Amino acid sequence: MDKVNDPRYNFYASPSVDELIAQQGKGPVNDPKILLGDFWPEDEPIEAFLAALYAWRGRERPDEARRVTARAT
Repeated sequence: MDKVNDPRYNFYASPSVDELIAQQGKGPVNDPKILLGDFWPEDEPIEAFLAALYAWRGRERPDEARRVTARAT
């Protein structure tokens, strides 16, 4: 890939997917298990993860049941 179409040198470059693959040395994922992240302790329930996620995003989890009830009345 020449520098004209290389995003490392040209902000407005638009390389093809094949060019990006060649540049980055990556290919298709053959084993989906490598995508599995290990970022949350197994002994923590999913609710704790979701509460932390919403807190990280700066908002608390909305009470969906309350919103549905409010719309129905």
